[in-house]
Amino acid sequence: MLGLLLELGVGALLTWGDERRKAKRQARDFAAGAEVRFVACLLGDRPYCRSASLVFLWASRSTLHFTPTEFGELHRSPIPVDRLEVLRVRPRARTDSRLVQWGWEVAECRDGDSVVLIGCAPASMRHLTAVLKDQDPKGPHAEQTGVA
Repeated sequence: MLGLLLELGVGALLTWGDERRKAKRQARDFAAGAEVRFVACLLGDRPYCRSASLVFLWASRSTLHFTPTEFGELHRSPIPVDRLEVLRVRPRARTDSRLVQWGWEVAECRDGDSVVLIGCAPASMRHLTAVLKDQDPKGPHAEQTGVA
């Protein structure tokens, strides 16, 4: 019995450490301008939303795409980051879809007159909000693009 508990404890510790290393590597790659992949859910009534399954989001500093699998070239579909506005980021609520996993955060976004919910892990939410906020015409790069 003690062996089983020890094995479970060591396994959990190794998994936790692996997730932390992966998050740090993704943060470095994203900051360098590379595209990063993470699991998410897209909920809403827009054509790019998938209310029946999880998807893989591919985020770079200026683009956001989703695929149904972890292979980035298979059925790659763009998400219109220029139309999405982040209203707020909140923890998962009991009323959220079952696709929003425990421990995830939810970005409530507006696309025209519709609300779109994007759920993902907190480490991935940083990448998602960075992409969406960089597309804001009055955002941090407004002086560089000439939009005021």
